[in-house]
Amino acid sequence: MRESRKQYPPHTRLEVGNKVSWLTFETRELAEDAAIAARHNAEIDWSLGYDFGYLCPGDITKNDDGTFTVVTP
Repeated sequence: MRESRKQYPPHTRLEVGNKVSWLTFETRELAEDAAIAARHNAEIDWSLGYDFGYLCPGDITKNDDGTFTVVTP
């Protein structure tokens, strides 16, 4: 039986790329929760043969405006 994908917490911005997307959050706590979900969801995708190029789902970047962006599969 395949595991279920985890949902992401509420985000303020979504950017969609070719192999990944980026979700932006107001707090580090929300970003860390999203990173856990992103790594879980990436494991499911990896098991199905997907790759994410040189990006790593679950990575968190602090932005100049004080928000945090998470790489998601």
